Amino acid sequence: MELALQSRRVTRVLLDFDLSIEFAGGATVAFSEFVIGDVLVDEDNQFEGLRLAAALVGRLCESVAYAESGELTIVFDDGTVVEAASREEVESWEYTGSDGSTIVCLPGGDIEVFSGPSDPPAPIPAVTALPSVGATVVRIAVGDKSTVEFSDRTSVSATVSLDEAYLVLRESVAEVSEQQVALTSGVVIPVAQ
Repeated sequence: MELALQSRRVTRVLLDFDLSIEFAGGATVAFSEFVIGDVLVDEDNQFEGLRLAAALVGRLCESVAYAESGELTIVFDDGTVVEAASREEVESWEYTGSDGSTIVCLPGGDIEVFSGPSDPPAPIPAVTALPSVGATVVRIAVGDKSTVEFSDRTSVSATVSLDEAYLVLRESVAEVSEQQVALTSGVVIPVAQ
């Protein structure tokens, strides 16, 4: 099965428990660990990875290939290369096509391929609304539709400073107003009107 990314533009970079690159048309690649340039990005420096991957927004995928041993290589039109090798303990990367088809690099490097559902369920979207006090930030999205998503399935259109991302992800909401969301870390997220 092929990864339908060639000539697709990067639209967003998302950070939750993995770092994901979203492409025009809806395909995504999620990574638990990867190399961008000469920097290894894993659980210990995922915020640096967010900063590096955010520079890919707007770039076109020039080529993409994966090996049966689990290595994945994505080359972008500016020469940036993203590479992921297999990992022994966890899945290294997961491609999800716009049709729901999935290719996963399992622990140890085995590749598993799943066809998309014949009758895919409608996605459950996050509701664009203010979060409740106590909700936790579960995802930061940077790019065409920059958002912050919360554990109560709400989201707000907001741009998070990449320098403050580590103070946002997994933090709880302390106060909410129509203009801003204040987190327990002290970061205040202005809400786009």
